[in-house]
Amino acid sequence: MLSAEQIARDHALVRAVHDAFMPVDDETFQAIVDHVRYIEVAKGQEFISQGGLNDRLGVMVDGLMRGVELIDGDDHTQMFFDSPCFVTEYVGFLQRKPASFSIVALEDCRLYVLTYDDLQKLYSMSKTGERLGRMIAEGVIATVVEEVRSFRFDSATERYEKLVATFPRLIQRVPQYMVASYLGVTPESLSRIRAKLSRS
Repeated sequence: MLSAEQIARDHALVRAVHDAFMPVDDETFQAIVDHVRYIEVAKGQEFISQGGLNDRLGVMVDGLMRGVELIDGDDHTQMFFDSPCFVTEYVGFLQRKPASFSIVALEDCRLYVLTYDDLQKLYSMSKTGERLGRMIAEGVIATVVEEVRSFRFDSATERYEKLVATFPRLIQRVPQYMVASYLGVTPESLSRIRAKLSRS
């Protein structure tokens, strides 16, 4: 059972995640709080399963997750989620399609979760809620477009540097093979990249 102080701290983080896209007024934020459900996801457990129903949008207030796609028996890291942040497989969630990858907890995680239907209710309650949803979707699209561009044009070293800049706490918390998978290189190549950067 969470204490009132912990809930207040969590709600402040939930609000900060939303405010990063658009400042949220008190009425809209209270509507969000009224609709979210608190859950915990233990290390190693899935929050979203590849090929399964993707009906949850979470705000992770504590923990670390990765998006991982299983292809021909091999897992490929698609992205990382470091709290506090939104967590879902966005395309499946927004288009009501099966998730294209799983989202797995790398640490014990705590989240406040909305279902797709609850999100639609929030949109219909106010113009602010509808605009907030649009801003979040636009932010997600921009992130995906940048990821695609980076894979096409950036070197593995440049992608590693961007990863470290975006998630400064990540490298010490994630196995090297997962980072290598995300970059699209072998663990040995990642070791060489890190060694080269440490000397420069």
